[in-house]
Amino acid sequence: MTTFLKQRTFPKPSLEWLRSPWSILVSVILGVYIGTSLPAVAAAIAPIGNLYLGLLKMCVLPILLSAIANSLGRLMQSQNAKQYVQRILIVFPTAMVAMSGLAAVIAAITGPGRNLSAATLESLGGLVNQSSIDLEMSLSGPLPVEESGANLASFLVNMVPENIFLALSEGQTLKVLIFAIVFGVSLGLVKGSKTESLFDILDSLYRSFNQVIHWLTYLLPIGLCSLLATQLSQIGLDVLLSMVNFVVVTLIIFAMIYAAATGVISWRSRRSPLVVLQALKDPTVLALATTSSLACLPAAIASLHEDLKFDRQTTDLVTPLSITLCRFGSIIYFAAATMFVVQLYQKSLSLSMILIVIVGSVFAGMATSGVTGILTLTMLGLVLDPLKLPLDAVLVLFVAIDPIINPFRTLSIVQTGMATTAMIADVQTDAQPVASPLV
Repeated sequence: MTTFLKQRTFPKPSLEWLRSPWSILVSVILGVYIGTSLPAVAAAIAPIGNLYLGLLKMCVLPILLSAIANSLGRLMQSQNAKQYVQRILIVFPTAMVAMSGLAAVIAAITGPGRNLSAATLESLGGLVNQSSIDLEMSLSGPLPVEESGANLASFLVNMVPENIFLALSEGQTLKVLIFAIVFGVSLGLVKGSKTESLFDILDSLYRSFNQVIHWLTYLLPIGLCSLLATQLSQIGLDVLLSMVNFVVVTLIIFAMIYAAATGVISWRSRRSPLVVLQALKDPTVLALATTSSLACLPAAIASLHEDLKFDRQTTDLVTPLSITLCRFGSIIYFAAATMFVVQLYQKSLSLSMILIVIVGSVFAGMATSGVTGILTLTMLGLVLDPLKLPLDAVLVLFVAIDPIINPFRTLSIVQTGMATTAMIADVQTDAQPVASPLV
């Protein structure tokens, strides 16, 4: 009997069920219920979601620095350096202008700010003039929205880190990104084999923190439930009803961009859309749950390289650049929001105004790199100021609905960033297309 028990093998307990779609679905349903019916419970479990989000963000800067510096350095030493740099310089600007133009055109055609009822206008006016203590405290500080030229100039100047250690300690993502690019290029231009040990260290650093991210995916249902409940408890029904036209149009635009980005990834990876959606499950859920595009960065890189078999070196380089610098979701949102304000104030559109919206939204979206909260929305002033439209009068409207929009804006940043990477990276030649996500 003892020998039989020794020879018999028992299955090891597995935690993979925590990463299954069913666990995620249960956590979503529970989070919706708590957020809409039990606001006190949502407030009580909010620290759990914040802790989970903090653990994810803890890994972002080390992965960002090591992945970009290592990939860019090796890329500069490869024979294909010129080819990939040319692709980036073509794809990035073209994609940003295209996304901004598409959002502006759709918003202009659908007209979410036109022909609003008297009741809706009255509700919007009440939101603008409401006296909420928390909101007044958030908006009473000096916001950089008065001079668009000064904002843009300040953004360009502040991209360069005077002290990289200070930038790392303060989580200034854009400055760390610029440092990683400069460091990676210079490292790649150093001749000889003296840099190989440093490349190995950067690679080990990347793999270590990527392993931490993998462990954290087992806690995703808990973090997702807490974050979702907290967000939903902050949304008022009156805000949703008064801004319903803009919210619906914006979500439709995000859905169209998501579908188009999925199609691009499917085409470039030579896999069916269902296989692509299954492969990108982790970054999609993280984007909706955490509303942090940087927290999704490791999962996005892993999905593109490990699941869809895109070239690792290019994926490690381009994905952080596209998600951190291009900010497609913010560009799309700013273009749609500007068109809403133009229609709300009943200003006639000219070709020059549309061009200002498109180009201004690109710069405003890029300026949100490393910016969170209300300051993200204040970058809308970069677009509204040249159009002689007031930001202060409408900012509170966008602040009020941001808990609804923010998850989908983040998802658009991540999904479109991955599609941009797919346009630049090549699929590994030994990768075989997968027929079905169920196989």
